[in-house]
Amino acid sequence: MTNASDQVSYEQSPLWRRTLGEIPGDCWATQRAALRAAYQQFRAQVAPLANEIVLSMPMFTDHSIAHIDALWDTASIVCGDDYPLNPAEAFVLGGAFLMHDLGMGLCAYPGGVEQVIADPAYPGLLAIETERLQHLEPAADSAEVAAVAQKQALVELLRRRHAERAPQLLRTPFIGSDGSDNYLLPDLSLRLDYGSMIGEIAESHWWDVGRLHELDRVQGSRPDHPPAWTVDRLKIACILRLADAAHIDSRRAPSYVHAFRRPSGVAEDHWVFQERLTRPQLDDDRLVYTSTRRFAGAEAPAWWLAYETIQMIDGELRRVDALCADLKRHRFRARSVAGADAPDRLAGYLQTDRWRPIDARIRVTDVDKVVGNLGGEKLYGKRPDVALRELVANASDATLARSAREGTPPGTVTVILAEEGGSWWLTVADQGIGMLPDTMVSALTDFGFSRWRSADSLTEYPELSGFQPTGRFGIGFFSTFMIADQVSVRSLALEEAARDTHVLEFANGVSVRPLLRAAERTEWLRQPGTVVRARLRADPRSADGLFRTTSQRLTYTECLHAMVLPMCALARVHIDVQGPDDPVPVRLVNADDWVTISDSELFERVYQRPDDSYGHRLSLEVYRQRFVERAEKIRDERGEVIGRAMMTSMWEGTGGAGWWVGCESHIYVGGLQSDTLRETMGVFVGSPLTADRLRSFPNANPEQLTGWAESQAERVSRSSRMGSTQRQVIGNLARALGAVAPRLPCALSNGTALDEAGLRGWLTGRDCVLLVGGGFYVHYRPDDTPWFVSYGGGELLIPQDCLVVSLYSEWLYPEEILPRPKDERFPDPDPQGTKWNARGWWSDSGNFGSVGIVVRTIAEMWNVDLGELLDLMEPMHLDEDGDDRCPVPLVGGGAERIEMVRLQRPDRGSAQVTAAVGG
Repeated sequence: MTNASDQVSYEQSPLWRRTLGEIPGDCWATQRAALRAAYQQFRAQVAPLANEIVLSMPMFTDHSIAHIDALWDTASIVCGDDYPLNPAEAFVLGGAFLMHDLGMGLCAYPGGVEQVIADPAYPGLLAIETERLQHLEPAADSAEVAAVAQKQALVELLRRRHAERAPQLLRTPFIGSDGSDNYLLPDLSLRLDYGSMIGEIAESHWWDVGRLHELDRVQGSRPDHPPAWTVDRLKIACILRLADAAHIDSRRAPSYVHAFRRPSGVAEDHWVFQERLTRPQLDDDRLVYTSTRRFAGAEAPAWWLAYETIQMIDGELRRVDALCADLKRHRFRARSVAGADAPDRLAGYLQTDRWRPIDARIRVTDVDKVVGNLGGEKLYGKRPDVALRELVANASDATLARSAREGTPPGTVTVILAEEGGSWWLTVADQGIGMLPDTMVSALTDFGFSRWRSADSLTEYPELSGFQPTGRFGIGFFSTFMIADQVSVRSLALEEAARDTHVLEFANGVSVRPLLRAAERTEWLRQPGTVVRARLRADPRSADGLFRTTSQRLTYTECLHAMVLPMCALARVHIDVQGPDDPVPVRLVNADDWVTISDSELFERVYQRPDDSYGHRLSLEVYRQRFVERAEKIRDERGEVIGRAMMTSMWEGTGGAGWWVGCESHIYVGGLQSDTLRETMGVFVGSPLTADRLRSFPNANPEQLTGWAESQAERVSRSSRMGSTQRQVIGNLARALGAVAPRLPCALSNGTALDEAGLRGWLTGRDCVLLVGGGFYVHYRPDDTPWFVSYGGGELLIPQDCLVVSLYSEWLYPEEILPRPKDERFPDPDPQGTKWNARGWWSDSGNFGSVGIVVRTIAEMWNVDLGELLDLMEPMHLDEDGDDRCPVPLVGGGAERIEMVRLQRPDRGSAQVTAAVGG
C-alpha cells in the first residue's frame, strides 16, 4: 500500500520537470526559475489551508496538499509525454491545482461558520437535510436531528460553493498577527497578470464540459517572457478537470488515515475502493486502474461505487476529447478508461472475491406503462379534472416562486380552452420563474423528480428556501397524459431574452422521446414563464372528456368556468379563464381573496353551479343562509386565516325544499381542491396525505380544530332550527375532532335525545343500563322523539333501561397527524382472543367520543371506579358459543334480537335486568 512517505514528489512528475523544473542549457532559465519560486511560495501559503479541509469534511477522502501535489503526476499521465505546455501555462495550472478545492474548508472563510451559514442557500439545504434525517429516523431526538442536519447542511453548502470561492480567495487578503495583509499568491505582478485567470480556471472544474467553451481564448505572454509563453485557458481547464477526476487512487484514501476517521455510509465506500486502487497506468489511449486486493461480497457497494466513478472519469475523458477535437486543440493522450463499458470487463482490473458484478439495478422498461399507472388513472382514478388541477398547481408554484424571489405580489395563471382545426386544446400559462432548457428536461421527463425540493434549485434560487410548493412529488405533470395525446411546453427563464424561449414537445405521450428545440420567433415568450398546451384526446363535453358530462345545458365556456372556480377557490395567484365564448380572459379569482370576500360570495364560489336544479338551489339557499350565520374563521399560530367553515348535516337543508345536499367542506392544498370533510360546509387550507393530493387534512393543529368544533357545537346547541337528528350528527362529529360538546346529544333513550345534563337526569335512580350500539334504524317523529325501526321494517319498542349509542366512536384525525386516543391503563389482555373484551375495547375504541362520555358519566353517577365498571360489562352478543342477544318487542307482536352490553350496579341482582328487557 502506498503511504504518504512513499508518494512521488510533484517535482519529480514529468509535467513539472519539463515545464517548471531545471533544464540544462535553458536560455530562459531566469524566467523559469522565477515562476518556479513563485509557485513554491504560492504552495507554501496554500498548504496549511488545504490541510485544514479535513476539519470541515472529515468523512471525505483527501483534499490536502498531498492531493494537490499528486495532480501533477496524474496530469502527466493524462496528457502524455509530448503534450505541449509552456512554463507560464504550467504556473497557471499549478495555481489552479492549489485553488480548486480550497473553498471546501472553513478556513477559506474569514468569517468562519457564521459567514457560511449567512449564505441565502443555507436555510433550504438545512430544511432538505432535516427532512431526510427525520425520514431515516422518525423516532430520533429532534435536538440531535437538528445538530446533525446543521453539520450536513454546512458540508453540503461548502461543497456546492467551493469552486466559486476560488476566485474570491485569490483576491482576499488574510490578516496576519501583525495586522499586515497576506495573499495566497504573494507575487503582486503574477497575481495581477494571472490571478483572475487562475481563479476562473479553478472554478471551472465544477462546470459541465459543455460550458468550457467560455474559456476558449488565449492570453498573450508577459513582456519578460518569450513570445511562445502564451496561456491557453481552455487547455489548462481541461487538464485540471481531467487530473482531478482521475485522481482516485490510494493517495486519496490512505489506510492509516481511514483507521482514524472511520467514515460511514457512502463515504465509507469511497474510502474502501480508493485505498486499494493503484496509480493509473496508460495503455495506448486508455487509463487503466487496478486494485491491490479483491473486493469481498460485503464490499460490493464500494466496488459498484468504483465502477460508477470510473464511468464518470471515462465520460469526462471522452467529452473533453470531443471538445478538443471540435476546437482544433491538441488532444490528450488518455481518452477513455479500461473496463468502463461493462461491469464484467472492469472486474478484470478491480477483481472481486467469489461474486460476479452483474448490473442488476432496478430499471423501467415500459416507461409509458409506469407513468400511466403511477402518474395517470391508476393513481388519480378516472378524474380528468385532476389533470387540469395539476397543471394549474405547477403554474401556481412557478408563479409564487417568482413572487418569492422578487418580493412582488403574485402574478396570474391563465387557463384557456379553444377548438382549433377540429381538435380541442387546453392551455395553462403562468408568469413564473420559467425554465432553462436543461431544467425543462429534468423537471418534465424525470418521473418523481421534484424541482422545488432539489438542492440544485435551492442553490440557484436561495430566496426559495422557505417556499412551500404544492407539487412535492414530481408526478403531477404526467397526469396531463390522461387527457391529452400531444403536449408542448414553452418556457422562458428569468433574466433570459425572448429569443431564449425553448419548447419541449411530446408528440405522442411519453411513449416517444420528447423533442427539445429553440422556439420559433412566433413562439417567443415576451416575459418569463411557462405555457403548457395540450391537445385533448376527447371532446371536453363527453363522458370521457375533461368535464365528464354529456349534458348540453351548459356551453363549453360555462363548463370551464364552473370547473375552474371551485377548483381554484383558494388560489394563491390570480386565476384567469378564457373559454371559446370569452373574447378575452376573465378574472375568476384574485390571489388569496377567499380570506376577505363575504361569507355569501365564498359559499356561492364553492357550492353553486349554473346547472343546479331548482330543488338543489332551494336547499343550497338554506345552507347559504346558515353559513352566513354560523361560519367561523379558523386561524393558525400566526393569526392567518386557514379556514372558514360551519358544522351542519344533510338534514338541515331539506326543510321546505325536500332536496338532499351532501354536506362536505372542501380542503384546499396550495389553493386548489383536494379532499373533503363531512358534515361541515366551507373551506380549509390543508396539507396532502398522499402523493395524488386526493387525500388531505386541514392545516389547523388539533387545538385549533378542536376549539373550532367546540365553538360550532355550542352555536348549534343554541339554534332553535336544529332538530335532534342534526344535533346528534353534529355532536358525534365534534367529538370525532376531540371536542366535548356537552350540550349536544351523546345518547338516545327510548323517548328523547340526551346531552350530558339529560344523561345525568336519566341515570338518576337507575341500577341497570343496557348500551345498544345499533342493529336498527333511528328516525324522528314530528315531535322530535326517536322512532326505532328494525332492518325488517318493524317498529321496535326499545326498553326503558336502554341507551342507544355507537360503541365505536369515529376519529377524524388521520393517524399521522393525531392518533386516536388510547387509554393505556386498560390494555387488552388477550388481543388475539375472539371474545369481546371490555378493557381492550375501552383502551382502543371506547374511551373517546359519545360513548366515552356515557361510560364515564355512568361510573361517576354510580360512584364506581372506571376499571371496575369495565369489568361489570356483560356482552349480550351473537358469537360462536351461542346467541345471547336480547329480544326486543315489536309493535303489533313478535320480537327482534338486538346486541347490547349490560351494565348492572354491583349491589343489584340480574333478575331485575331480565325483567327490564322483557324476558
